[in-house]
Amino acid sequence: MPKRRENNTTVPKIYVDTCILQGGLSGRNKGADIVFLNKCKDNGWKVYSSIHTLMELFDLARERAFLMKSVIKKWVDVNTFLRDRRRMTLNNSDLDDVSEELNKFFLDNKFIDLVDINEEIWTDVKRIVETSNLHSSDALHLALARMYQCQVLVTHDGFFIEEGNRILKEVKEYNLLRICDIGKVEQTINALRARNRKASGIPPKARLSKEK
Repeated sequence: MPKRRENNTTVPKIYVDTCILQGGLSGRNKGADIVFLNKCKDNGWKVYSSIHTLMELFDLARERAFLMKSVIKKWVDVNTFLRDRRRMTLNNSDLDDVSEELNKFFLDNKFIDLVDINEEIWTDVKRIVETSNLHSSDALHLALARMYQCQVLVTHDGFFIEEGNRILKEVKEYNLLRICDIGKVEQTINALRARNRKASGIPPKARLSKEK
């Protein structure tokens, strides 16, 4: 992995995995992802994801639309849906609805910055895939979080959390960036701040408060 630049910002920088934004769109997980994204917005935290995430969301939204159209409206059995989902038959109106839903979500959440992917990031992705058990999409999210100097990468994927943090420890970046679920974001940011301030000899400051 290339050397990651030191992160000196006092404002938390958070990279969100596709599953977090999917939850924000659908309201699944009892709305916990919506609550988390609203907390990021209200606290002024910098939130990043990528163009790749947007493409993944389009894939998921099209599959959901095809599911609704096939299984629910046409009573197609689930096995037929699973067989046919790789050759979906959504019409222009269906696709417009998908685009409108996603565009509205990002217009309503302009604080989420969809970042580009450059050659250096692809090089990092290749190294991560070659030296770990991460799926290529997760490797891309990790490489992006490193490049944009995020302190936390948020996901619901337990294996991504475990394997990603192993990689960060191996390359000695676990004190700069950590991967966790939404319920541990503030705890993780506080731990990183305390660790880095102690290492630099700076007196401790107030912790992030859940009461904000």
